[in-house]
Amino acid sequence: MAFVLAFFLAGLILIAGFLSDILFRRTNFPDILIMIFCGYLLGPLLKIIDPESLEPVTPLLASLALLIILFEGGLNLDLFKVLNEAPRAIVLGVSGMISSIIATYFFAYYFLRWDLLSSLLLGTIMGGTSSSIVIPMIRRANVSEKVYTTLFLESVFTDAFVVVLGITLLQILKTPMVNENMFSTAAVQITGQFSTGIVIGAIVGVSWLRVLRSIRGKPYDDIMTLTIVLLFYSIVEFLGGNGAIFSLTFGLILGNGREICRMLKIQEPIEATEIMKKFEYQISFLLRTFFFVNLGLIISINDYMPFLYGLILTGLLLVGRYGAVAISSIKNPVLGSEKPLMAVMMPRGLAAAVMAQIVSTSGVENGMLYYNIVIAVIIMSVILTSLGFYLVARKRS
Repeated sequence: MAFVLAFFLAGLILIAGFLSDILFRRTNFPDILIMIFCGYLLGPLLKIIDPESLEPVTPLLASLALLIILFEGGLNLDLFKVLNEAPRAIVLGVSGMISSIIATYFFAYYFLRWDLLSSLLLGTIMGGTSSSIVIPMIRRANVSEKVYTTLFLESVFTDAFVVVLGITLLQILKTPMVNENMFSTAAVQITGQFSTGIVIGAIVGVSWLRVLRSIRGKPYDDIMTLTIVLLFYSIVEFLGGNGAIFSLTFGLILGNGREICRMLKIQEPIEATEIMKKFEYQISFLLRTFFFVNLGLIISINDYMPFLYGLILTGLLLVGRYGAVAISSIKNPVLGSEKPLMAVMMPRGLAAAVMAQIVSTSGVENGMLYYNIVIAVIIMSVILTSLGFYLVARKRS
């Protein structure tokens, strides 16, 4: 009868996710916090679900949610607007990551007394905004296309940077090398992983447009597209590339199929249909709901210190965020007018949680403390973002 209870709980979780999504659309109250609370209720509070029983599937769920959310996001982006807004988004993402890494590094190095690499690793994990939180929130916000695209791309870029740079630093931490080679090694690995993901994503995307033309109208075209995402995500990762960047690039190609076909002079242009986009959104919603419920399942409040650290770090990250927004909006009146909204869009989420789980099981010193601090920052940054989003939206109305 265990599977009957599992199905019942899965149904309740999805209903909670659906209702919280409706609540967010109507009131801007963060659905993410409701899902995390549901997990905490089912796990630590009522002990209906044993979090340890889900440990084997947690990393898989996190990675799957990340790649599907990025693919679904790419489907809904205008490629030419992406190319136009990418420089500002890169400036915002890079300056935001640098300020976050510096703030977290000084906190870990001088307050926690961690060494250089350990402090930089924590800073990197905390460095990026979460696309799984930012994208759904700004999609419902009344902002210009320029602001929407900039925040979207920033969250996507930094998600990928957090994973790639975090794994690189973790490898260096586990197998120390000469200090002068450390950063050059990281730069080479990041460049290689990003370029591999982009190139394969573009090639597979254009090739799949041709396949979609031949299976157009078939009942399995949507699920086959999802199959291709999963298959080539694995291949890209196996080849040493970044699967998240592949997912985004592949989604961009399909979502802008008509323009791509016209540029390449492919006859009978085709692109992702509204039905495909809806299907991918539903899969994204499903995975996102279970991921954040799972976060709530593994929260521990037995030790308040990680939450105190998380509170301090969230404050430091907010200060750095204001600086990054100011830099990226220089000489741009549209972005400058939206500084308050852009400043509060600083939630940490999926990528940080994935990296925290990897670090906690890697055998490095303070592995579980990494995890507890990161989870605390995720919760507090989401609360801060949600509250700030609500206040900004209220001021607009």
